[in-house]
Formats: sequence, structure tokens, C-alpha cells
Amino acid sequence: MKGNLYKTTEQLVQMVNSSNEKNNPHFDYYKKILKSCNDDISFNQMLSSINFKGVQPLPKNKSMFRFIVKCSNYNLNQSGNASNNVIIGPVNPNSPLDPSDMYSLSIPMSHYHLSKNNYVQDNFIYRISNKENGAIAKFIERIRFVDNRIQMLICDYIKRVDSSSPISNLLFKNNVTSNSNWTYTGIINKIKDDEYINFRYFKDFSSKYTNHKDSKLGTHIYNGNERFIELEELLSRDTFCYVHGLIYPLIKVIYVLVNERTVNGMPLVNFTCKAYFVDILCIKNTVNCSAKRNQN
Repeated sequence: MKGNLYKTTEQLVQMVNSSNEKNNPHFDYYKKILKSCNDDISFNQMLSSINFKGVQPLPKNKSMFRFIVKCSNYNLNQSGNASNNVIIGPVNPNSPLDPSDMYSLSIPMSHYHLSKNNYVQDNFIYRISNKENGAIAKFIERIRFVDNRIQMLICDYIKRVDSSSPISNLLFKNNVTSNSNWTYTGIINKIKDDEYINFRYFKDFSSKYTNHKDSKLGTHIYNGNERFIELEELLSRDTFCYVHGLIYPLIKVIYVLVNERTVNGMPLVNFTCKAYFVDILCIKNTVNCSAKRNQN
């Protein structure tokens, strides 16, 4: 006689296949915040509620500013009144994220830790091939929608700006109007003929972002379901490294950076959308690193 704890062959197979990832302690949280991406209706509700919740100077650089980006995430708060981060990630249509989905929904991303001028970079990049399909194509489309929404908000802000705005002097100095003398650097940006997605991580340790006593990096990194302390340590340093691997791109849009920039000899006001990893979720055994600069 079979007891209540008996598992069918199919149940055992499913448990074995999902065992590598299911122990990530934050997985239920990921599923919760990704409800805004489960279907087009939920995503469009979030998209239409994106707004700027104030503008403020950077604490360490008073000549630069940031618009705080928030939305009313109806899936996290049924009243629809609470302001939350804009969350984007690839999901299978009308299906909650499952650990076994992580591999198929990941994308190959690269990170060059120092620029040619030895400036520490904080971004992982993905080159759009325009051959993406399914959930990844939908994910890229939704990022474009977010970029378009934020550009529209910037344009509207410039149209109605007055002297009470913290960036009014910067805009007036550069003769900025809603259709001239400013530029937008989106989550997706174009270099020559190629488009790239840029996702960022927090470089500096803060108790707000991490609870691991040995971590020197703000953003948690996971290799499968285990903390990737070695990669966190590597990315906390100011030495060159190249990193490439499959990453599940779960991101949140936090703010738009505002600063003055010279482009082709002309001063402009630049607005840069900052999209950060919630956590860097590397697919196990796919990450490769190098300390040599001759990577392509």
C-alpha cells in the first residue's frame, strides 16, 4: 500500500530537475516583484504609472542631479497608491517564474571592469541581435517602452520647468527646450550600428544592499543558488577584469542622472536612465573571467 508521502516518477523527476535552483532564499521575492511582468495588462498598468518623485543633487557632487523614478505597482499593493521601483524581467507568458525557467530566460552579458581611461565601470552589457524571440524579445520590447516613457516625462518636465526646480539653472544655462539642447541615454543605447542594453550594479558595500560580512560589493551575486563571493570581491576592486556569462536579467529602474556633457563641441544636458540588477543571477557554471585586456 502506498503511503501519503509516496512520490510518482514524474514528481521525482521534477524535484530533481529543479533542485539546483530552488533553494535560493530570495526566489519567492523575485516571483512577487515580477508579477508586474506576468501579462501585458499588469505591465501596462505599471508603465503608465511611472513618474518622477522629485529631483535632488547628488550627495557627493552638487553639480549633478537625479530624478527619482517610481511607479504604483498594483501587484504589490492592491490600493495602487504605494510608490515602488519599476521592475522588469523576462517571464514566460501568463506563467509565474519557475526555477527551471532561469536558464532559458537568461542572456549572455559581458562586463569590462576598467575603461580605456582606467575608470571603473559599473555595467554589464548585452548586444541586441534583433534575432531574439519569445520572452527575451518581449523583455527587450518592454525596456524600450520604459525608455520611451521616461523620455516623455523628461520632455514634459522641461516644458513646465520654473525657477523653483533644482535643475532650472542648469537648463537655462544650456538653453534647453523640450526639443533641443538635451539628450537621453537610455537603458538601451546605440553605438555605431549596434544597440546595447546596460544594466548596472552597486559598486560599494552598504548594509542597505547586503548582509554578508565578507562582501565588499553592494549588489548580491549568485552562482546558481549560492552567493558568488569571489566575483563580488573581484568587482569591488579597481583592477582590470573581463567577465562573461549567462545572467537572468532582473532589474529595477531607480533614477535618472542629470548632468552637463559636451557632445561634438556643444554643451548639452544629459539625462541617463540608471537600471540596476535586483541581484546578479548568474546561471551556474557559465561565468568566465579574465585579467587580460585583449578581449573583444
